[in-house]
Amino acid sequence: MSVPTRYRTGEFLIDLDAREIRHGDERVDLEAKAFDLIALLLAGRERALSKRELNDALWPDRPVTDAALSQQLRKARRALGDDGDAQAVIRTVHGRGLRWVAPIELVAPAGLLPVSTSPSPHESPTPDAQERARVPTGKTRVLVAAVMLVAALVVVAAVFASYSWRAGIVPGADPRIAVLPVVDLTGDPALAWTSTGLMGLMASLLEQQGGIEVVPSPQVLGMHASVNASDAGTLQRQRTALGASHVIVAQLRRLGPIYQLEMRLVAGGGAERRESLHGSDPASLAADAVGRVRRWMSLQPPAPADAAAIGAAGPFVSEAYARGLDAQLRGAAADAIRYFSICLDHDPDLAWPRLGLAAAQAQSGASELAAKNATIVAAAAREQGDGELLVPALRQLASLAFFRGDLDEAMVLLDEALGHVSETEHPLALVDLLIAYGSIDDERGNSAKSRDQFERALKIARASANRRGEASVLVNLASLDNAAGNVAGASAALRAGLDAARIAGDTHLERATLGNLGATEANEGRLLTAITLLKQCLALAREAHDRDLQALATSQLVWALAPFARTSVVEALAHGMLDAGESAHNPYWQAEAESAMAGLAMRAKDWPHALRFIESARARYATAGMTRSVGETLLQTVDAATQAGNPGAAQSAAIQLRELAARGTDATYWRTWLPLVDAQLRSAAGEAAGATDDLAHALDQFRGVNGPAAQASLFQLGRWQIALERSNDLLARPEWSRWLEQDPDAIVLRIAALRATARIDDADAEQRRLDTLLAAPELAIDSAWLVAF
Repeated sequence: MSVPTRYRTGEFLIDLDAREIRHGDERVDLEAKAFDLIALLLAGRERALSKRELNDALWPDRPVTDAALSQQLRKARRALGDDGDAQAVIRTVHGRGLRWVAPIELVAPAGLLPVSTSPSPHESPTPDAQERARVPTGKTRVLVAAVMLVAALVVVAAVFASYSWRAGIVPGADPRIAVLPVVDLTGDPALAWTSTGLMGLMASLLEQQGGIEVVPSPQVLGMHASVNASDAGTLQRQRTALGASHVIVAQLRRLGPIYQLEMRLVAGGGAERRESLHGSDPASLAADAVGRVRRWMSLQPPAPADAAAIGAAGPFVSEAYARGLDAQLRGAAADAIRYFSICLDHDPDLAWPRLGLAAAQAQSGASELAAKNATIVAAAAREQGDGELLVPALRQLASLAFFRGDLDEAMVLLDEALGHVSETEHPLALVDLLIAYGSIDDERGNSAKSRDQFERALKIARASANRRGEASVLVNLASLDNAAGNVAGASAALRAGLDAARIAGDTHLERATLGNLGATEANEGRLLTAITLLKQCLALAREAHDRDLQALATSQLVWALAPFARTSVVEALAHGMLDAGESAHNPYWQAEAESAMAGLAMRAKDWPHALRFIESARARYATAGMTRSVGETLLQTVDAATQAGNPGAAQSAAIQLRELAARGTDATYWRTWLPLVDAQLRSAAGEAAGATDDLAHALDQFRGVNGPAAQASLFQLGRWQIALERSNDLLARPEWSRWLEQDPDAIVLRIAALRATARIDDADAEQRRLDTLLAAPELAIDSAWLVAF
């Protein structure tokens, strides 16, 4: 099946292969450069392409002026019935470049139905998608480790939740199968989709037909090193790391018009079965391979309803479905939508492509369409009694409910899903569902119940050799510890989680855990250690093209670097993240960047800009459904507004915080912040001494707790004590010890207190230590990170 390369927009047909544009039956005359410009804008229509990008692509061998591009732009617009005033097809995005904005229809080859699509600059992708743990977000003076939106709650496709819920697994046998990427030996670029596409197809068919638990394909793709290695030792190590009893290894060749799929089923102890399958198309060979595997493993044949699903839908639909899975595994949501839609055009009753379509729509920001399709799938699964289909559909719906803030609905859906899984037959699925459930409990402020869910999931993960699940649970437990002020416990959990992720070979989870560990080290005052870990996380994220994690790690790095007087570096990082969020239409990235930029403005005492950044961040967090982050911006507002002499804004934000502390999600967490908020309001009202006494008393109640509220309160108290000439009180507080090793802000306050108490030699010694700290080699940042996201 060839990929459609013809586009219809209005009355114009653009054929990229033929390099022509037709208006009705007439061919439009157009110069090659102008056509190339149109092709570039079509290919990159999800964002604005800068003039530099376009110039480099159109004239790679020589420099040109902007006038050359403007000339080709006029010709391109004229050819498509557009002009510089209307800009209905190609829009000039001031300060950004050019972007294709007209609705288009992909015109498929003969036999395929067209699929409508169009740029959607106002759609907001759900944050934190596809099997990823969230890096904590820093909103106050210090980094705050927030609740993670873990794998079990992110938007998942059917293949992203490949578990079996059908009865019939032999008790105690614990079979679990992992399908490795197919090794493409054809040498044909047009068949590049087969590596992950056929892997996803086989995993999905095994799940649909039931009787065995299937390791999710993203988990397989997250393995260390080459998952295509075929030597016995490597395969056994991969099988063990994935917690699988069997792995499927396959290679695809082409012998003239015939395809050959060489397949191996590898079990423990080196046992294996081999067979070579031959046929006219790769997707049919993958479907045949699943049948062979089931017979080899003595699994029951699929029920008639299963036989009528994807496996028996014909090679055309099987290939379209495999291509959709390939696109989904690569994170190409638009392509996934196109291929899953082709499947449904052929047969609207195909449930698994519809579930894949729902996941891709959610990933691209079309939440209402995603919910509609997932609801259709769930209804069909209930009617047919198909648990394999019902549980991932319920998880999809729970994820959508979570992100729109309907936690009650998300819990109802997860309750129903939990009723279809068991610890003995579906440990992989149960662990992820318990993580999801625990995350919702945490969001609702029930940390004790949340911990119970996570600890049960941890026990099951360890008992079932599910190292990836173990790592995910440990990261979530670390989040609870951080929120409770047990930073040492959080650090220990994250280090254990990092070990588990590495043993599992899950490089994505390893990267995310590094980021979480970096933020936690910052909460302990070890900023240089935190920066080192965050830089490792960011380097790995850039190497893996993991843009979500790259954005979040960048945000954390900005907060950790800010105290070290690296103003130009942190501003460049923050602006780069903001630009990336704008080009990707991701409100969460934008909010994280603006929150960090608000922090930078507050450090510079630029209160008007700080308040504008905070307000913009709050609106974007609300759009993304990040309720806890909205609360963090309220804390920033109180701080900045009191400093700016804006009591109205401060009081308004404080009232909203008190509402959260009274009955909102995480009410207990928000109550820990109220003493600081009340003291800030009292100080702004002219009662600085009373406010300082109140805050000192509150910190006395925090003894032994190193939570974010205690940390922020300590630094605020220190600044007030210096201003009120109470430097001895500052020097007497033992809580400063953890911060004085690597935090410049803490050392600056200590130096001021020492000088105020005439301890000049001690102050000079601290100054020399500070100078050394500010020149630490750990602060060096790769210049490439400052110019390209």
